[in-house]
Amino acid sequence: MATDVWYGGDCETRLGLRANLDTPPTTWQNVEFLSLTVTPAQEWRERTKLGNPGIRKNVLDPTRPRKGFFRLTGELVLDADTRQLPVWLRAGMGAPVTTAVDDKFSHLFESGSKAEQYFDLAVKVGASDVRVYEGLTLSQLSTQFNGENTQDFNINISLGGLRRKKLSAFPSGTIEPTPLEAPVLRALFAVDDVVAANMLSGSFSFSRNLQDGIFLSATPSVSSLRPNGNQHSGSATFRAIGAVYDQMEEDEDTFSAAFRLLGVVDDHEIILKHPQALLAASPMPITGPGQIERTLNWSPYQTAAAAAAQIVIVNDTATYP
Repeated sequence: MATDVWYGGDCETRLGLRANLDTPPTTWQNVEFLSLTVTPAQEWRERTKLGNPGIRKNVLDPTRPRKGFFRLTGELVLDADTRQLPVWLRAGMGAPVTTAVDDKFSHLFESGSKAEQYFDLAVKVGASDVRVYEGLTLSQLSTQFNGENTQDFNINISLGGLRRKKLSAFPSGTIEPTPLEAPVLRALFAVDDVVAANMLSGSFSFSRNLQDGIFLSATPSVSSLRPNGNQHSGSATFRAIGAVYDQMEEDEDTFSAAFRLLGVVDDHEIILKHPQALLAASPMPITGPGQIERTLNWSPYQTAAAAAAQIVIVNDTATYP
C-alpha cells in the first residue's frame, strides 16, 4: 500500500482530539510540522483448509488469505516550539498538570498512563484534496541534538493509527488558530540540577508499546491501541566535567538527568527530564590537550513519587484541557 509523505510547507493541517475511540473531533486546531510520513498496513491471514479440492488447482500454491485488521504507522518531525509542542503532547498523552509560575505556566506531562488517548489529523493539499488519519496515538517521542543547533531543534514523534480516508474538504467543526511561533534557542544538560558546561550532544527517548485491543464484533475497525509498557533512555556528551560528574561513576547512586531547551521567548523552556536514573555502560573518556570528553548513558525508572519520564513546558498558555 502507498505511503503518504507530507511536508509542512506544502500543506495545511488540523488536529482534532477525540473524546474517546468512537467519537470524532468537534474542534480542530491548526498546527504546523516539518514532515509527516504515514504508512498503511493491511493484515492478511492465512486460512488453508483441508477437504475442499474445489478451491485449489494444486497442493503447493497458496490459497486466498482472509482480510485482517488495518493499521497506520506515522513518523512526525516537529519544531521544538514551546507553544506548539504542548498541543501535540496533549493529543498523544492527555491533559498535563498545570501550575502558575509568576506570569507563566508550567505544564507537566508524565509517562506511564494506561489511559487511551486518540486524535485525528486532517492534511489538505491543493483546493480539494484532504486526507484524514483517524484514531492516532503516541508510540514514541525522541530528540537528538548537538552543539551546532541554533533555533533548529527537532522533536521526533512516532504514531500508531487505526484508519484513514480521503475527503474533498476539511471535516466540520470549530477551528482554533495556529499558536504563535516560539522556537528553542539552545540546550543545557543538568545532573541533580547541576548544569554541565560545554555539552556537545544529547539524546532523550520515551517509547510506549501499543497493544492491539480487538473486540469480538462484525466490524473489523472496532479495535484499539492500548499503552502496554514503556522504555526510556538518555545520553549526553560534554567537556569540562565538574566534581559532581566525576563522583557519579564511583557512587553508583540514583541521579536525575534533564535537558533544558531554552526558548527564544523570555522564560519559555522545554524540560526533558528523567527524575531518577542509574548509569548505564559508557565509553572511556576521550582525552586531548587540556580537555576531557565523556559520554553518560543512563537507564531511567519510576518511583512512587515520579514517573520514569517527565516533559515540562513553560510558556504563556494557561491551559491545555
